[in-house]
Amino acid sequence: MIRALLASAAILALAGCSTGSLSMASNATPAPGSFGQTQQTTYSNGGVSTTTSQVDPSTGQRVVTGGSFSVGNAPASPAMTNAMLGNWTLSDSYARSCTLSFAITPLGGATGALQASKAGFCSNEFSAISGWMVAGNGVVLTDGSGQLRGQLIADNAGAYVGTVNTMFGPPTVKLSRGGV
Repeated sequence: MIRALLASAAILALAGCSTGSLSMASNATPAPGSFGQTQQTTYSNGGVSTTTSQVDPSTGQRVVTGGSFSVGNAPASPAMTNAMLGNWTLSDSYARSCTLSFAITPLGGATGALQASKAGFCSNEFSAISGWMVAGNGVVLTDGSGQLRGQLIADNAGAYVGTVNTMFGPPTVKLSRGGV
């Protein structure tokens, strides 16, 4: 009887224990109990990006729940900032897209970000994007308060590739010149 109680207690104690991967790139299903995590990347210019994710208990999938970006102390190249002005189309592999117009006007309430306005159709997945800034050889997309929504790097073919935080996680996206 006592052995059965001890065995039951040990099973219950171990049932709450689990480990999970800290890699956001992992396709493995997160272990139960692996709830929230934060990933931080530091860049050579002193900039830092932070992404927070959490396991959705109904699907077991890791979902991005927030993030932020600090550009650092290296000034953005005026030539690259000027090259980014105008219309761009953000799209993903699910045929969702958003045409954005990048302006040189500062985004109120978001230090360092410039205005990105919708210039045509915008899928709901990308509708929170209101700002942009140059970061190294890439582009950071923000919401109206300056919170990180996406990070993209140059693909050496005139476009930028990366991820954007959506309610379904961070899908791979492409930012291409043009649009309405």
